[in-house]
Amino acid sequence: MVVLPGAASPWIKIDRIWGRHKMGNFGFKNVSKRNNIDLMEYLCYGLGDFSFCFIYGAIGSYIVFFYTDVACISAATVGTVLLVSKIFDGISDMLMGYIIENVHSPLGKARPWLLWMVIPYCIGCVLLFTVPDFSETGKVIYAFISYNLMATCIFTSMNVPYGVLSSVMTNKQNERALLSISRASLGALGVFVISSYAPDLVEKFGGGPAGWQKTFLLVGIVSIGLFLITFFGCKERVGSGVMEQKTGKKSSLSLLQGVKILFANKYWFIMLMVNIFYTAMTSLYGMNMYFAKYVMQDAGYNKTMMMCSTFASILVPLLLIPVVQRIGKRNVALYGGAGMGIAGQVVLILFAEQSMGLMYLGLILRGMGVACISATKFGMIADSIEYGEYKTGTRAEGFVYSAASLGVRVGSALASAVIGWVLGAYGYDGKLAVQSETAMKGIRIMFYYAPLAVFIAILALLLFYKLDREYDGIMKVLDERHKLAEQANA
Repeated sequence: MVVLPGAASPWIKIDRIWGRHKMGNFGFKNVSKRNNIDLMEYLCYGLGDFSFCFIYGAIGSYIVFFYTDVACISAATVGTVLLVSKIFDGISDMLMGYIIENVHSPLGKARPWLLWMVIPYCIGCVLLFTVPDFSETGKVIYAFISYNLMATCIFTSMNVPYGVLSSVMTNKQNERALLSISRASLGALGVFVISSYAPDLVEKFGGGPAGWQKTFLLVGIVSIGLFLITFFGCKERVGSGVMEQKTGKKSSLSLLQGVKILFANKYWFIMLMVNIFYTAMTSLYGMNMYFAKYVMQDAGYNKTMMMCSTFASILVPLLLIPVVQRIGKRNVALYGGAGMGIAGQVVLILFAEQSMGLMYLGLILRGMGVACISATKFGMIADSIEYGEYKTGTRAEGFVYSAASLGVRVGSALASAVIGWVLGAYGYDGKLAVQSETAMKGIRIMFYYAPLAVFIAILALLLFYKLDREYDGIMKVLDERHKLAEQANA
């Protein structure tokens, strides 16, 4: 068990000063003035993912392009670098889960990491999109180091606790659903902003490697403000951290204990796989740039394509609020998500090169499918925490979310690696203005058929998810257990 100095004298002093001012729920203290989550807190939570998705969207949409066409690293090498990096990323996710379970701070279990790591996050943004004047081998080494510094270390140390945060803010299904929707909608807005306007900012800052570096310096600075809003505006109300404060007993879990809890949780495993395929799908948005530049012969179409892919992901989650409350998260993800995603991809396969209008329609349908999954998956992951506690008697938010975030890393890695490998196998050369017919075939395979396979896999997995129907009964059992535990320690 470790108690970080996060709540030692500096933070205590700041909190005392801050506490003199009446600012509603805002402040350093992890004490909420409300039992229920209000609109402002939903917004504060969602702004966290808005910021995360600047980098998440940039990695999914541009990292392969940046490495192949700006840094001039071969596509096959890029695929290998990203895949190997994700092995380390997966390890770091599990380690972060262990750290969350064993580090204790009066600032909370999850939220203080948004404060502690905000400056390193800004620095990592810049380093990730920097091209040093090295040989190709030197560039590959730098890419590997900078990618792992940002994605494996810094991003993980903030994103995993951020995921945990929604599960400790509330244990009410409706509130978790709304937190998931807020996160999904504002996260999609972040992806939309960075995917649509990053190339414009790059050009505005002079283009080339320097333009990319300056663009992501700006991204890092904006992220500082957004993460601080999330830290100040969100509070933890339930979970093991709150139980520790009530009982005075600080719990800890070993890595082995955490793994055992995860393997006893079938719904966590289903959502892990869904997260892998979902992230792979969003990473495949990166093929839009290749399709626009080489198939449509105009890279400028990429912005419109990204708008079609992501704009639906901003609006659809907000429209889903009454639908989710009526039919449940799983059914929205299954029928709305996988169903519309498959329909959109079929439209693209049949008509993308024959009709611009139908191509945009296919992209919109696909984006709506992605939005339905995004709006529900975080709440479904959070619900699996209660199922794990019900089955094992031990609550492990940190491990559940660290392992679930592993799905993000694996999905992104697999998609990026497959893009690099397939393009490399079909002879793609980023240094050429015009690609061979063989290379064009590789681009079409990854744009048309890879996303279709992903949506079919998600549909198959969700058929086995039935926790929505079981959740109320599970919570009755857990509430009784918690009352007995508090009485025993009274």
